[in-house]
Amino acid sequence: MKGDIERHKISVLKAYAEAALINLEPTISQIEKLLEENTEASVTYAALECRLAIERICYERLRLAHDYISHDDLRKWQPRDIVKTLIQEVDEHAATTLTISIAPEVPSENTPEGFKALDWKPLGTQIGFNPNKFGKLWNGLANLALHIEIPTSKDTTVKQYGDMQAIASKVKQALAEIKQISESTLMSTGMGEEVSFECVCGSKNKRRLELLKDGQTINCTNPDCDESYVYVQSDMSFGRRTFEIVCRACEASRDIPKRMVEKLRTDQHIHFDCEGCRETIYVSWRPMQAQRT
Repeated sequence: MKGDIERHKISVLKAYAEAALINLEPTISQIEKLLEENTEASVTYAALECRLAIERICYERLRLAHDYISHDDLRKWQPRDIVKTLIQEVDEHAATTLTISIAPEVPSENTPEGFKALDWKPLGTQIGFNPNKFGKLWNGLANLALHIEIPTSKDTTVKQYGDMQAIASKVKQALAEIKQISESTLMSTGMGEEVSFECVCGSKNKRRLELLKDGQTINCTNPDCDESYVYVQSDMSFGRRTFEIVCRACEASRDIPKRMVEKLRTDQHIHFDCEGCRETIYVSWRPMQAQRT
């Protein structure tokens, strides 16, 4: 009975890991078919398919990590930069090749030898990649295939497609990387000690403890929430980031999320009614000039 339970645990974990994978086989077949056609139009389309596949690979890792990171924590949207952010903020092994295994028993001794003696069952392997290499391929495909060259003079011919041989060569490079990643049998969402807190909106926010930095700003993972927090390493706490707004009419104060104000452009404002006197309060950015004396 116990063995059946342990096998069930392994099968459930394996099913979850496999469910998180991207099926790249249809894309790979489509790219290979387009290369075989060997026309200017087909290799150009193959370049687009490769770029979309690279984006899917990177963005799927982001989707799985969204319990640990807010969309507003992403500094850039390019696939390479998103994966780098995940490595820094969520899982340092997000783009690493690794195999995850599970043992049905706990070790009799809490020692390296005790763990080695266990009957480990492999769940699957994540195939890693170099984010910088992916970024160069992603940009290179666009530069060669997805833009028409700007004419330098009236006598310059505006071509509909780029250099077919150069495009095909870059597509083959990208295809080799995509094929390698398609051999993955799982995608890990990371391991390690977690800390969590509940936002005022009710959302639970989680972070990997070893990747947190003192004074780091943490945005709520709820995409509809404007709250943000600052991490205090000394007591592992998360303090709410707010501006205190004082009503000029009755001097009642109210805290509003800093992130809400930071998102404002100079031609925008937010307003709310004072809880004390019901006076309408407006908040906006104002340009100011300072002169040295």
